[in-house]
Amino acid sequence: MKLKSHLKLKILLLAFLFGPVSSFAAGFSAGISPPKFELKAKPGAVIRDTITILNATGKAAGYKFRTADWNINDKQGVDFIEDQLTENSCRPWVRLERKSINIRAGSQKKFRFEIHMPDDAQTGLCKFAVLVEPDEKAIAGTGKDQAIKFPVVGRYAVIVYLTIGDAKADIEYLGLSKKQVNNLSLPALKFQNRGNTYDRAFGDVTATDANGKRHELIISSFPVLPGHTEEILLSPDQSQSPGKKIELAYPLKLKGKVEMGGKKFKINETFQ
Repeated sequence: MKLKSHLKLKILLLAFLFGPVSSFAAGFSAGISPPKFELKAKPGAVIRDTITILNATGKAAGYKFRTADWNINDKQGVDFIEDQLTENSCRPWVRLERKSINIRAGSQKKFRFEIHMPDDAQTGLCKFAVLVEPDEKAIAGTGKDQAIKFPVVGRYAVIVYLTIGDAKADIEYLGLSKKQVNNLSLPALKFQNRGNTYDRAFGDVTATDANGKRHELIISSFPVLPGHTEEILLSPDQSQSPGKKIELAYPLKLKGKVEMGGKKFKINETFQ
């Protein structure tokens, strides 16, 4: 089904991986915690959880909430769909505490949401986002003396993953690929997920370069959704050489073990 109206928002991969996160887009100064939920439940369950919103402005502010479906696109960005339900959307199961809240300057509040799973919910993955945005649009200016005014809105997306029943990821390792990051050519591990829920890679991989220097590599925690193939980046651990520019002499000899979807993959390859 072709979706006619997409709201496309690019968010950093860190928004999927770490928290808490602060958003300071124009018109939106708030701390949001956690940035994501990773939940499991059986059909028929009711799940309740809370998002903490910190008003980082110097005055009272209002915040609006709504849900959206989301998909990962071919650039490992995220497309959000608000105006209609995607196929197999679980958003109808979601109940928000209210549509908006007000928070005093420098204070925080907890915002509750619930997921009411039907008894006949199919085993698999329920995913959605809770969008948080300011209750009022901010006005920005441009041109001479900022004479041209226009409204701007910042927003933040809290990502929710809910694995239903006994859903599992079924992962296949497809080999190495290459990514360019900050003028560095870095290896990535290509994985395909044939299962019915997501998973993330973890493990230990090292690279020995052509000069014999050993580099510890960090495995990206980017999720591999069911039916997707993703390239999971391996990047040098900057903490091993703080403040120094990372230099790699190619080729790199990669060794290590990576786990995902209950499987272990031995890495012993050369990256040119």
